[in-house]
Amino acid sequence: MKCLHCGCKLPSDAVFCASCGKKVAAETAESAAPAQQNTQHPLPPTKKSKGIIAGMVAAVAVVIVAAIVGFNMASNVPEDMVRQALQNSSTMTDGIASNSYVEPEPYSLDGFKIDKQQDEAAGDIGKALVNSDKVRHVYFSGSMKNGYFKTDFTGEAYYVKQGDTWANVLGPSITSSNTIPLKGVARMGESTDDDYAVSNFASTLDSNNGSYTSTATQDVAYSFWFATDTATNTCTFAFDGSAWKPTGDIAVSNMQTTTNFAGKKFEYVETGSSLFRTGTTTSTIEFTNDGENGAVSANYTLNWKYSGDTSEGSAGQYYLPVALSGDLQGTVQHTFGQDDFDIELNDTANQVTFAGGESYSTISAGNGESNTLSLSATTNAKSFESPIQTTMYRLSMGTYVEKA
Repeated sequence: MKCLHCGCKLPSDAVFCASCGKKVAAETAESAAPAQQNTQHPLPPTKKSKGIIAGMVAAVAVVIVAAIVGFNMASNVPEDMVRQALQNSSTMTDGIASNSYVEPEPYSLDGFKIDKQQDEAAGDIGKALVNSDKVRHVYFSGSMKNGYFKTDFTGEAYYVKQGDTWANVLGPSITSSNTIPLKGVARMGESTDDDYAVSNFASTLDSNNGSYTSTATQDVAYSFWFATDTATNTCTFAFDGSAWKPTGDIAVSNMQTTTNFAGKKFEYVETGSSLFRTGTTTSTIEFTNDGENGAVSANYTLNWKYSGDTSEGSAGQYYLPVALSGDLQGTVQHTFGQDDFDIELNDTANQVTFAGGESYSTISAGNGESNTLSLSATTNAKSFESPIQTTMYRLSMGTYVEKA
């Protein structure tokens, strides 16, 4: 040890300092006591030391909570994973409600959330399929909507843990839903495969105590080479929670048929049976006007000459040549929206009638190449004499082909 007064080194059992002569043993023992006391009885912590300790405790607590939360999150199927699976499913493309009478539109997902998820036993078959004793059953809810419908729904899906991620094994599927329409129907037919043109379409959306109806109107036009049919259609639909359905038949009003014959010229092509091929026929029909209620006007020429023996004593001498021409007035009989019709044209002065007979093809479009009329011409006038015919004389039978 050292002397506390002069610093001289002293033996450990020295009582007096050999250099300065002062007593050192008692002072040395006294100086040693506080040091020992400090070791055994530490001073109370200061405010600063309290803050450091509290911070250390809080930091440790945060680490512990984060570890617990991380463990829970890792053990749950992420919400984004289920949401994305539903977003990619056909449910979001097709929706819950039927697309009949509306235009199909994709749906947007809104308010999606997982309500609950829990482990369930996979069972023997499930274990063989997913290679796991347990599957995670996820329950979710939300809403989807497009321009026509809004659907609130609940659903479920099943996942299995594979390493650090989850694999979908079943679903997501919708287990319950409630759909309301956001606007009325978009068309009157279940599909768009219509044979008519639609214009001025409009529909309403009406609600009454939670029930929904839609009344639709539209103008329609059927276009054929020989006529155009126009009308107004009206129909009311009711929404049954999953689809729009008509409450009755389509009501048709303002039906009008406008014939399209004016300006068309047809020439005769001999196609009749052998009974009527005993002469040579040349004939034309040129339509000049379309009137109301299927009325049409035309002018015509009809020339016929017997092609057999006309020498004296033969049967042919009774067949005199025919040269007829004049004006025709007639009507077209046509079922609205149908692509065929009957026609009858009359020259009153010469008692000549052109008509499409029921036993022949009346009027048709000729393989997309030209328009044709299948007509026969008869007369009650004695334009020629025949030992066979005495009252009505058939002058021609065959096809009239439209010429440009």
